[in-house]
Amino acid sequence: MAAISLENLSFRYPGASEDTLSNLQLEIADGEAHALLGASGAGKTTLLNILSGLLFPSAGSLRFNGNDVSRQSGRERRVAQVFQFPVLYESLSVAENLAFPLKTRKSDAGLIAERIAYICDELEICDLRELKPAALSLFQKQLVAVGKALVSPDVAMVLLDEPLTAVEPRTKWRLRQTLRRIQEDLKVTMIYVTHDQTEALTFADRVSVLSAGGLLQTDTPERLYAAPAHEFVGHFVGSPGMNFLPGQALGLGDVERVGFRPEWGTLSRGDADSPANTDKPAAQGSIGAEVLRTRLQGAQGGEAFGLITLSTAHGEVTVRGPMAGNSLQPGDGLQLQLSRCVCFENQTLVREIDFL
Repeated sequence: MAAISLENLSFRYPGASEDTLSNLQLEIADGEAHALLGASGAGKTTLLNILSGLLFPSAGSLRFNGNDVSRQSGRERRVAQVFQFPVLYESLSVAENLAFPLKTRKSDAGLIAERIAYICDELEICDLRELKPAALSLFQKQLVAVGKALVSPDVAMVLLDEPLTAVEPRTKWRLRQTLRRIQEDLKVTMIYVTHDQTEALTFADRVSVLSAGGLLQTDTPERLYAAPAHEFVGHFVGSPGMNFLPGQALGLGDVERVGFRPEWGTLSRGDADSPANTDKPAAQGSIGAEVLRTRLQGAQGGEAFGLITLSTAHGEVTVRGPMAGNSLQPGDGLQLQLSRCVCFENQTLVREIDFL
């Protein structure tokens, strides 16, 4: 296993005028489940290739357990990788595919048999041992690919490159749960690369959010959601993303911008003098609003809930709340009261405020 350190790591492709990755600082603990999350073009694939040894940093260093491995190959680093699409030898059985990494290292027959039995038991694929890939579902093929990555007893780290892409939608959650269980059982360092926030937030102990080659925040899923360090993180993490308004909209004149999650707001009917959709907040953390549209999302605890999009004097915002019995109609004037918000200066988090 390995603890991973990126120290001022940068990378620039030959002939490029700008870095693809710039001054990354990151510590990943030994045995941690970590996710690299970002949109297309954020630098995830480049960083994955540096971790796997396919690319070398242009500046800075990459360390495994304190040792500089910046110029080592993936084999020297003992890194295994699981790709978007399962990579298996069609002419070999499941057991033979699992044995292949060990045979290339000339491991003895006893160790090979022991590791195959162990991995098959962990992945619950003992009944597939003699089958060939053509007889397997995509879900089963990806399980075998995971087994190939884990079969070597001295693997330092496993890289998961969008591992659920090819899996049927109905089995994605099952494979994600299996990956997490295996990671916890084996205490292996796993780095999960994805653009899908649901996959990242439900798999990892901590998540690193990349954008334009920079590392914006590394934190637990809970903190990423509750206290994004950058406005991009607030927008990118969450469905829908964070709402943003100028601080003065909520009576916070000393704050440049505030952000709040849809569930941090509650709505109430205003009286005739309520400042709905006006520039003036009724109280700190409160703002007048007008209903634009509603959308039912589902039911929780037997109660229907959904998204309510509102117009304010400072722009549109969205609130998540109960739908049954509120009979909201477009044009209704309401008062929006927040329970909390986060404050930003130059797109960077500077403060958290609880109103209630």
